Amino acid sequence: ELLPRPSKIPNCTLYNLNVRGKRGNIVQTYPAVEYDFIPNRLTVSKEDCVHIQWTGSNTHNNGNPAGDGQAGDAGEGLTGTDRTNVLESPNAKSNYPTPWESSTMFN
Repeated sequence: ELLPRPSKIPNCTLYNLNVRGKRGNIVQTYPAVEYDFIPNRLTVSKEDCVHIQWTGSNTHNNGNPAGDGQAGDAGEGLTGTDRTNVLESPNAKSNYPTPWESSTMFN
């Protein structure tokens, strides 16, 4: 059901940011995909709004016989965990976060 925009949300361009996929490497997750943001790249201005949607699990059942379809940890975090994070990076080619002192994401 599509609901009307709440009155407290400003009249802005609203972007929908989602997470798809599941925990593991490409072999473990097939035919699904490894975790990924949709859209992969999103550039917004201060006047824009972003609706972030994702899911995760604190009770990921990754023990045999793979009750949730994925057995084993294979180095992707602690047993039973499943996490997604959002961070600011200096540019699209960086694979590290912007230092807190230089961050503007939450200004």
